[in-house]
Parts: sequence; C-alpha cells; structure tokens
Amino acid sequence: MVTPTIPSDESNTANASRVRGNTSTTDTSADMTPSVDARQTAETIRGIARRIREESIRMRELVVAIRQSGAVDELVDSFREASLATRDTAKEINDAARALRDRGAIRETAVAIDETAKAAQETAETVRVAAREVGEAAPITSETVKKTGRRLRGSPRSSTTSTMTDTTATSLEEGTPAS
Repeated sequence: MVTPTIPSDESNTANASRVRGNTSTTDTSADMTPSVDARQTAETIRGIARRIREESIRMRELVVAIRQSGAVDELVDSFREASLATRDTAKEINDAARALRDRGAIRETAVAIDETAKAAQETAETVRVAAREVGEAAPITSETVKKTGRRLRGSPRSSTTSTMTDTTATSLEEGTPAS
C-alpha cells in the first residue's frame, strides 16, 4: 500500500510524487484516506489537548484554594517582614560603620595591624639570627661541656663526691639533666 505524505513545502511535493510513483495528477481514493500514522498522531494531539484542559482546570482550582486559605497573604506578609528586617539591619550596620569611620577606629585599627605586622617581621628576623648564633655556638658549648666532664671525672675527691661527679659529668656529656 502506498502511504500518502503531507507536503510541507514545494520541494517535498515533488519528492512525494516521485516516491509514490504517482505520475497522474488525479487523486485516487487511497490518497484521500489518512494513514494509520496520521490517525495516531491526530489522536495523540487530541489526548494532549484534553490533558492540557484538565490540568488547567486543576490549576485554577489550586489557585482558588490557595487564595481562599490565606496562604498567599501570609507569604506576602512574611516577605514584607523579612525585607523590612533586612533593611533595618543594613541601616544599623551602615550607621555603625560610619561611626567607626568618624571616630577614626578603622584607621587606628589599620595602623595597629600594620605596626603588628612590622613587629612580627622584626621578631622573626631576631629569632632567625639567634637560631643561627646558637647553631654556630653549639659546637663550642658542647666541647666545653665535654672537657668539664672529663676534668670532673679525673679530679681526686672522696668516693661519694666522685660518684656524684661522675653521674653529673656523664649527664652533661649526654646533654640530659642529672637526677
């Protein structure tokens, strides 16, 4: 069976005649009968239109119910209150910022932060120099402690003093406090 096509422009008309193999210009009864696809498409469109109508009715009913419930008024009042509170808060913050600026507190705070940063940089540099000096002095200090420990172990004293001196010297050499 030949399926008729519905041309959308002139080029489709020429193509449709060629595809159907239609050489005559007279319409036949087969060409006048809509195809199954066209009927299904039309029925689908009718179903969509019916659903649009039904949903429109439901939407109207919903709007009426919401309006009658007072929910819209309550929502509008809530938005109004929230916007007024936001406005008042913004004004208070603006007034406070203006007062701080007029008193010079903002400038003083900025200056204090700048001075603190400079002091922190100076402190860091001092610590760096001190750490370097400790590193340079550590070998000398360590050697001095070892020599002192050796001297203390080598000096002749009483046995009690000698034992305590040996313990102290060993602790000093190891870098731990004597108990």
